[in-house]
Amino acid sequence: MISKLVDRIIDGRDYQNGKERERVGTISGVLGIVLNFLLFSIKGLLGLFTGSISIIADAFNNLTDTASSIITIFGFKLAGKEPDKEHPYGHGRIEYLTGLTIAVLVIVVGYQFVVSSFKKIINPGVVETSPLILTILFLSMSVKLFIYVFNKNLGKKVQSGTLLATAQDAIGDVLTTFVVFLGLLLSPLTTLPVDGIVGVLIALYIIYSGINLSLETINPILGQKPDRELAERIKKKILSYDNIYGVHDLEIHNYGPSKTMASIHVEVPHDMELVELHNLIDKIERHIREEFHISLVIHMDPVNYQDEKYLSVKETVGKIVHSVEGVVSYHDFRYTGLSEHELLILEVVVDSKNTTEESREKIRKELEEKLHEEFKTARIMITIELDVTVF
Repeated sequence: MISKLVDRIIDGRDYQNGKERERVGTISGVLGIVLNFLLFSIKGLLGLFTGSISIIADAFNNLTDTASSIITIFGFKLAGKEPDKEHPYGHGRIEYLTGLTIAVLVIVVGYQFVVSSFKKIINPGVVETSPLILTILFLSMSVKLFIYVFNKNLGKKVQSGTLLATAQDAIGDVLTTFVVFLGLLLSPLTTLPVDGIVGVLIALYIIYSGINLSLETINPILGQKPDRELAERIKKKILSYDNIYGVHDLEIHNYGPSKTMASIHVEVPHDMELVELHNLIDKIERHIREEFHISLVIHMDPVNYQDEKYLSVKETVGKIVHSVEGVVSYHDFRYTGLSEHELLILEVVVDSKNTTEESREKIRKELEEKLHEEFKTARIMITIELDVTVF
């Protein structure tokens, strides 16, 4: 049922469009405001009636979710603004800032209830419970489970980290309410301050969730490594065209969910007619934009695969390069000149373990030495790259 509801909301629309994302964010936000405020009101009254700090903590957790839904609506609205003079790539990253704001609110509320719950442990009070209260908490878990499934399905459809974070927060709320539920069941059976202990556990979980959410939203802002599966799909697509011999140095830059730019180097025939080659590159860029919603810029590297000397040298260099531990691949290989005028140029990609300049320099020197053993008089120019930044 929820899946059909999500499909009706999407209805084949272009979710990469800023205005469509704003519409989806508004629907999710309004639903969250209504349901979370309803849960806050009911649980808040239950907490005051029973004297349970854990129920009150759970209620205010729902109140922060209400505030989060309001922020989500404004965040999607601002993120959907058209590019302007100051922001030529649009305002899509505001969606990430929205998620970060939500995460900070979650952490603050969690901290406040750690303090309140510790006070409850030191000065425990009587906690009342009844089948009606337990039934209401069970229904609360059902509502939160609905919010989780709805936002998870919607977030996957439109590829929104904010909606997926909202879904994760909702399933966390299901767990915290379940802990409250168990706490109320156990309270009459022991003299331990179960209510205060449960309140601390819930508050710590709230803080933990907030930290995780903040990391998930900060990473795209800082410029996290692109998804490897997406990178491989782009490379496979480009390599499917005639006269494309190889690809390397793919870099993907995210300016928000609806604005992604990328650049890549492609190896093309050195003797191909320039206008024909330009038309091919233009076609590839257009197809990538249509299929992946990515603005791609292609840099051409002309190669000569008819030169037997070049191919022989490249094969020898390839064996030497791959004999060095830590090397993943190499590209942009160029070979010119003869005898003492030989020049070897190549770019080498090393694995992510070699993050220090010292380790990369060690690989470069070892590679230089092995190449000089084979090409004694050649000048050798090696550039080292990390595979965490390029594909």
